[in-house]
Amino acid sequence: MFTPLDILYIVLAFCALWFTAAMFWLIWQIAILFKRANDTVSQVQETMIKMESALDGIRQKFDHSSTALGAIMHTATKAVEYLIEKKFTKASESSKEKSTKKKK
Repeated sequence: MFTPLDILYIVLAFCALWFTAAMFWLIWQIAILFKRANDTVSQVQETMIKMESALDGIRQKFDHSSTALGAIMHTATKAVEYLIEKKFTKASESSKEKSTKKKK
């Protein structure tokens, strides 16, 4: 029926088949792992792009508001300077009036 050499060849053929199947499965798993890693990196890149655009928007709003705030502060400073100057002129006028009243 089968000689020992024929049985050896049949066993070696099955071993080669199982080895090929195992290598195919291993390569498949490695490919799936790389695909998942690539998908994860793509999601991270998309998230980083969204975060960067959000931070740019916040930065632009801050720059715009700081510009407006600078103009408001400049106006407020001028108004305070005007009020202080007006107060000092009134104080000097009232002191002149008092000194003239005292002389009379």
